[in-house]
Amino acid sequence: MNAAIRQRIALGAGFVSALCAASVLFAPEGRLRCTEPYLTEESPDGRWTINVCGRRMLFAMPGSGSDAPGWIVLRDEAGAVRGVSGLSMLQFYGATAGVETRWTLRNVERPMVFDLDLDPANGAFERWWDERIWRLRALFRLTRDDEDER
Repeated sequence: MNAAIRQRIALGAGFVSALCAASVLFAPEGRLRCTEPYLTEESPDGRWTINVCGRRMLFAMPGSGSDAPGWIVLRDEAGAVRGVSGLSMLQFYGATAGVETRWTLRNVERPMVFDLDLDPANGAFERWWDERIWRLRALFRLTRDDEDER
């Protein structure tokens, strides 16, 4: 292999590495930003928050807003994203109204809707890094959803 080919390969690998690093550094909060949550629940100890947020639909008939898909976003006491689960329809969360959200020391769950680990960050960097990874997972729809729980 001659030097020109090796140089092109090294340049391409450097470009891909820089692109991956930039995607993590600048991962948009996008769909996880929820200015008007459908529902908010707080853990009994006040350290965790669940926000149920809707996603925009391209088209919806009048009165079908609860048919919209959404996210269940787990945030820690600092407000950082610590877990995400998809929701195929917001009304599924409300349909389990007789079922309580269960908070344990290790996880939070609502049967047949979501099950997320309560994994506290071990510092500011881990909190920042994990939030970026959750943002990317949500952006590419690489999260579990309520259909996985049924």
